Amino acid sequence: MVGLPVRVKGLDLGGNRFDEVTKSIDVSPDGVCFLLKTPIRKGSMLDLSLPMPRQMQRSVAPKPVYETVGLVLRIENSDLPPICRIAVRLRRVQQKQYHSEA
Repeated sequence: MVGLPVRVKGLDLGGNRFDEVTKSIDVSPDGVCFLLKTPIRKGSMLDLSLPMPRQMQRSVAPKPVYETVGLVLRIENSDLPPICRIAVRLRRVQQKQYHSEA
């Protein structure tokens, strides 16, 4: 799926919080690839929001806007410097579970 809007939140190279809206290059149930202007580090964890078909979502309760966390696996230079191509592995979002205290 190409061209889906993606909201990306995380920390830049200086440790400052950023919030950027971009578009996907590719999306699968396990990951997403997108362009990003903000410089980040490989291994960073990013908060992602994107409209994804329910069958591709890795969550217990699918929603129209899929919100998840992703691990940055790869950062590549793009044809539009200083914009980089970012590849992220999506983590499964689980419902909160409550346990009684004994």
